[in-house]
Amino acid sequence: MKLNKINFLKTEFGAELENCIKCWDKWIIENDHKAALWCQAQWEVYRIALKQFYKIEYFFTRTDEYFGVVTEDETDWLIKIYR
Repeated sequence: MKLNKINFLKTEFGAELENCIKCWDKWIIENDHKAALWCQAQWEVYRIALKQFYKIEYFFTRTDEYFGVVTEDETDWLIKIYR
């Protein structure tokens, strides 16, 4: 199955994934360890599902300039949010 990123992010699953990483970044910034760990656990489920259904291994990444979901070599961004 091929991943159509635009259509995927319009699904409930894709929208919730995007919300999860936005919240995760927020809780990291606010230093809320418990909430950040909850988001990380949710992310792991999303990551496994993406790998299972689309055969793509994505990772959560964050810098001072942006955060998002990307492949290890940073060539394929599913979500990239600039600060």
